[in-house]
Amino acid sequence: MGMAPPSNSAAKASWRTEVRRKRADRTGCGSEFAHQLAEALAESRVLVAYAALAGEPDLDQALDAARAAGKQVLLPTTHPGEPLRFGVLESPMAELPRVGTWQIRQPEPTLSAAEALAGTGASSAGDRLPAPVDTILVPGLSFSPAGWRLGNGGGFYDRTFGPLGAAPVAGTGIRVFGICYHDEIVDELPRDDWDLRVGSIVTERSTVPTVDAD
Repeated sequence: MGMAPPSNSAAKASWRTEVRRKRADRTGCGSEFAHQLAEALAESRVLVAYAALAGEPDLDQALDAARAAGKQVLLPTTHPGEPLRFGVLESPMAELPRVGTWQIRQPEPTLSAAEALAGTGASSAGDRLPAPVDTILVPGLSFSPAGWRLGNGGGFYDRTFGPLGAAPVAGTGIRVFGICYHDEIVDELPRDDWDLRVGSIVTERSTVPTVDAD
């Protein structure tokens, strides 16, 4: 989508290094996140989530529970420099194949972001989505109280759902939850015009609504 090089790249890189250093000694807190997400996702029918990477909060238990409760779960697939595509989770999280350079667990990608959000696509088995996406879970290394996000640096979520992305979510009514550990909510983060902002932050302790951005 032709974004300019980030003006805050050095500041963001420094934050990433610090958060990753601290995450190296953490556990995934899967049960704690499952408890918090059960309430956050209670009214969801179709949600975009993700398979956690090493060091990220473990969402497997929460996503398996969501699927068992009849919710449809979509997971992203990555291609460098391109918006995310999505596939329907049709198995327990532990059975997903690991794909590509980063060995990310992902289903077969059958949906563009626009198709997923509109509910117009289908799974690899040809089943149509039961409804448009109503909830998106977004990974982050840190979030600010205003909902600004520090991602891993690939730009996938900004390129897909951010204000300059392929399928912007601002103003759509879709609930966007950032996921991080509680102590990774920090007062301020460097940000750019194309950054995705979340509406709430789910941690292992609570769900924190974000405040109005400045």
